[in-house]
This record gives sequence, C-alpha cells and structure tokens, in this order.
Amino acid sequence: MLQKLWLLFFTFAKIAAFVLGGGLAMLPVIEETFVNKKKLLTGEELLDVVALTQTVPGIIAANAAVSIGMKIAGFAGAVAALLGAISPSFVIILIIAWLFPELSPDNRFYLGAFAGIRAGVTGLIAVTAWKLGKKTLTGKFEAAAAMIFLLAALFGVNPGLIIVAAIVTGMVYCRICVSRVRRMEAEK
Repeated sequence: MLQKLWLLFFTFAKIAAFVLGGGLAMLPVIEETFVNKKKLLTGEELLDVVALTQTVPGIIAANAAVSIGMKIAGFAGAVAALLGAISPSFVIILIIAWLFPELSPDNRFYLGAFAGIRAGVTGLIAVTAWKLGKKTLTGKFEAAAAMIFLLAALFGVNPGLIIVAAIVTGMVYCRICVSRVRRMEAEK
C-alpha cells in the first residue's frame, strides 16, 4: 500500500512539475503512466475520470489526482495524489512571486518564454483532444453530439449549459436504446 501511495505522490508531483498547461495537458502523461506502463487503470476508467473532472468544479489536475488516487488506493491514495499534484505548483508559484517584481514586462526572454509556453500548452491540449476524440467518438450518436456541442461552444454558449445538455442528451439516448432493446426482446 505504501508503495502505491508513494507512486501516486511522486507521479503526480513529477507531472505537475514538468507538464505545463494544467489538467488537460497532463492527460497524455497520466495515460502513459497509469494505463500503459503501470496498468493500474484501464483506458475506459481514465475516460471516466476525464469526464468526471470536466463536470465538477475545481482545478482539473487536482480533481484528476483525487479521482485516480481514490480508484487506485482509496482515500489515502486520493490524499497522496492530491498532495503530489499541488506541491510543485505551490513551490513554483512562491518562486515566481519572489522573482516577479524584478522582471521587466519588456524583457524579451520573459516574453519569449511565455509565448513558447502558450504554444506548447496549445499543442498538448490539441493532442489530448485528438486522443479523447478517437476513444470517445465511436458511433454516429457520439460524433453528432460532439459536433453539436462543439458548435454551441464556438457560438459562445455557456460551458455549464453545454455540460448539462450533454448529460440530458446522453440520458435520453440511453433511454431510447434500452427501449429498443426491450422492444426487440419482446418481439422474439
């Protein structure tokens, strides 16, 4: 048990320290570590974690750490993963706050660093979206719903409303599918 707790703390601390861009950018590294290498989660379980962390308030990285930690090692795992996820950010923010007053907004290295970080984070989020899309959009319903919700987001619909609409749409679709199966069984 202690070995799993250390793995959760160290893995999330390493991810939080070296992966820029927050929770969504962390997902490929989380998948590689917990699904592909350690085999502590399945791809489906990770998709469930992603869906859950997107629908509850809070920091995506912390929500993912708590959810994955809980799934792997219970409450202690959730605490270990959360502490690992927040410790590097806490230390880094303290250092930046200490150095920030000394930085000039005209400093080209400072401006270049942030331009590079923004570009890198955009790339990481795009890769994550692509991987999630390939795993999630497996049928006509999923593809059509994703397109509708993407258009809604592009037209500025509130993300909370999109999430609620997606939940309701999924529930209605599931209900229709269950009704069809029952009707087909009754006809046999």
